[in-house]
Amino acid sequence: MQAPSPSITLLQTRRSLKPVELVGPGPSPSDLDTLLTIASRVPDHGKLTPWRFIVFEGEAQLKAGAAVAAAFVARYPDATPDQIAFERRRLARAPLVIAVVSRAAPHVKIPEWSRCSPQAPPP
Repeated sequence: MQAPSPSITLLQTRRSLKPVELVGPGPSPSDLDTLLTIASRVPDHGKLTPWRFIVFEGEAQLKAGAAVAAAFVARYPDATPDQIAFERRRLARAPLVIAVVSRAAPHVKIPEWSRCSPQAPPP
């Protein structure tokens, strides 16, 4: 029997972590660049690259956390100070946070559902 490829072994052993288990150090700048390059090569109908990556590190995590806390308070005006503080620090728990943002602009030949979802077309 042939040994599994490194790709198969990686997929078999990969596990998600709880946020409290995400500790530093984060990926090096070189590794981060490699990870984002690989992530940007996902299937892309029409080669439109409708996604953008926003990397939050250090002070940027705290600044974004303030926006998260403000949105939380707007949605939950009766939130306790502890709940608000928890949300404010949400993005600061990991060494870095990567947001993936889609900007699916209209396209003459490719419908939006095809650019935004791997699902079948709407009925």
